[in-house]
Amino acid sequence: MNKPIIGITFRGSINDNREIYKVNKSIVEKVKENGGIPILILEYNETILDICKGFIIPGGNTWNKLDESIILYALNNNKPLLGICAGMQALGNLMYFNSDKSDRTIKVNSISNINHNILKDCYIHKININKGILFDILGKKEIEVNSRHNDTIVNNSAFKVEAISDDNIIEAISLNPLVIGVQWHPEDLQDENSNKLFKYLIEKSK
Repeated sequence: MNKPIIGITFRGSINDNREIYKVNKSIVEKVKENGGIPILILEYNETILDICKGFIIPGGNTWNKLDESIILYALNNNKPLLGICAGMQALGNLMYFNSDKSDRTIKVNSISNINHNILKDCYIHKININKGILFDILGKKEIEVNSRHNDTIVNNSAFKVEAISDDNIIEAISLNPLVIGVQWHPEDLQDENSNKLFKYLIEKSK
């Protein structure tokens, strides 16, 4: 069986005064381990997007217009997409993409006293999973996750809340059964739950 091509959007950084386009190796490896072929998407080009069977919007300081375009493309073409951290926040702000300010996230510390930005690839807190697509994927009511984010989304009608933390931070959402976002970083956890997320994306991309 042919392996599906999974398009991953880039994140930018500056190195020696040069702008670098990059993607975390851990995302690339998770895609490969679970049966996909990762490619880096640098621009909106439908010839490239059409060969992608699924997409990942990765974490970072924030998302960008390319991420928004890929999300809309995935929705319009019924293709699977996994949003991670800032990628989930982009999904949660879908209804604002055409506004002057598409980023309507708020600071975690404005609504919680718990630190959600801990730069370790280990379990930091648990999340409570609602009945829905995430529960169907993982088969669990709660799991432990890592956590390294300062921002959080505000609940709105564009998505379904799939999981929350004990302090009521939204930890996972879905726009439909194929388009899912998680606030934590499953690419940096070596556990069954993380692999199930990537496996689901890739299986649905075949």
